Amino acid sequence: MAACQFFLRIERGGLTLLNLTTILALLATASLVGAFARRLGIPYATGLVVTAFLLGSWGLLPQLALDSTVVLHLFLPVLLFETAIRIDVALLRRSFESVFLLSTVGVVVMTGTTGVVLHVALGFDWPIALLMGNMLSITDTVAILAAFKELKVPQRLGTLIEGESLLNDGTALVLFGLLLNWTLSGHFDPLKSALDLVWVIVAGGIIGGVVGILTSLALLQTRDHLTEIMLSTLLALGSYHVAEEFHASGVISVVTAGLVLGNYGWRRALAPSSQVALGSFWEYAGFGVTTVVFLLVGLNVNSVQWVQYLPVILISFAAVQLGRASLIYPVFWVLGRFGREQVPLNWQHLMQLGNIKGSLTMVLAASLPMQLPGYRDLVTVVFGVVMMSLLVQGITLAPVIRRLGLATPSSRRQRFEREQLRLITGRAVQQELVTLYESGILSNSNFERLRARTQVSIAGAERELRRLGTEFQDHWDDVLQEIGQRLKHIEKSAVLNAIRQDLVSYEVAQEYLEQLDSQMVEQKF
Repeated sequence: MAACQFFLRIERGGLTLLNLTTILALLATASLVGAFARRLGIPYATGLVVTAFLLGSWGLLPQLALDSTVVLHLFLPVLLFETAIRIDVALLRRSFESVFLLSTVGVVVMTGTTGVVLHVALGFDWPIALLMGNMLSITDTVAILAAFKELKVPQRLGTLIEGESLLNDGTALVLFGLLLNWTLSGHFDPLKSALDLVWVIVAGGIIGGVVGILTSLALLQTRDHLTEIMLSTLLALGSYHVAEEFHASGVISVVTAGLVLGNYGWRRALAPSSQVALGSFWEYAGFGVTTVVFLLVGLNVNSVQWVQYLPVILISFAAVQLGRASLIYPVFWVLGRFGREQVPLNWQHLMQLGNIKGSLTMVLAASLPMQLPGYRDLVTVVFGVVMMSLLVQGITLAPVIRRLGLATPSSRRQRFEREQLRLITGRAVQQELVTLYESGILSNSNFERLRARTQVSIAGAERELRRLGTEFQDHWDDVLQEIGQRLKHIEKSAVLNAIRQDLVSYEVAQEYLEQLDSQMVEQKF
């Protein structure tokens, strides 16, 4: 068999060969986007979609179908699990009221509000309008969380948005099934729908919790990090599949399983070296799946149809923003007035403006049966709204975060950074003076005079940093912790180089690496 037909692609009809050239083209595209997106100030997800859209339109990339079966049963569990294992339940508990209301009642409210606007403004039939409102109520947090990592927004805000997104997906998918059944059958039974909703959510949570605990107990029986990675992969995909077999919510199941492993099994069943290995594996898995999904999203947008439907897409995009506003501000007003949780107004603005649509919305649209009334219009508009969201909201997200003051460093941090900058520049100048002196460009008298002037600035910066360190010890502790992590990585790299050069035995090096991993985990937590 030729090397260019080595890879397999899963499709509804079975397995077909995927050209290796296509794989390499997609990897090259993703690598180039990753290299230039940050320099251009564009979110990675937005850059992928735009690049794939342009290259696909010009015929430089093949048109690959967005297979809903693969995305829902393979990609989605990986993305949800990778996010769930990183969430601290203790922090999530502090925002439980907000997360619960936004991801349950909020999904219904946004679906209804958006559906009403689509029905009144564009004349869609009620079932179709509500179905569109439901698909467009799903928030894709990939772009916003990437911006959070870059700009270091408050941790509680990140947990709030991650928690809402995880549970939002589960509720929206359950509601999607009910609305799709109503659209196809023309009959809606409120009592049966309510009972079905309760069953899929409760049963999904129970299944995910049980398999999460069983996997955590299984992890206690092994110390091989490769086996542990395999077990965690089985948990992510298996919890989703088992729940679907019992007609429960696979999304709720995999999220619950991830939360159990991340908060119970992670520290109790995994050695520090295994925590590092699993963390790295799932970080890359999430990154890889995200890359593939957004490339497929860009390749599946039809430029001709998008232009033709542009007025409808713009109105639908406005309807989504109105639906989101009808959820965010009333919910947090009620919580601030009658609940225990106060959410700052600028956080609310970010949750409104950062309501980016993405892969799951397009997957649901692609999974719709073609006999659905108005199928072509519905799918084209939904794809267009997602593209508009990624372009408008994705690109403006970072400036919005800065404008809202969520990424502005505190005055204390700014004082530290000013003095650090004085110290960095002073020592850089001093090193250059030594180079010029040793090369014979500077005479001894000029060298001493310039070095003394620079030394005054360095001494002043060091004196001020000592004073600030005494006054704000917690900030200095954070700085030292970051430096400590960098030094541990350097140590680890040195050990790995020693192994490659056969300077030490593998057993001794492995023992040393385990000690380093343990110290890195202790510093992190």
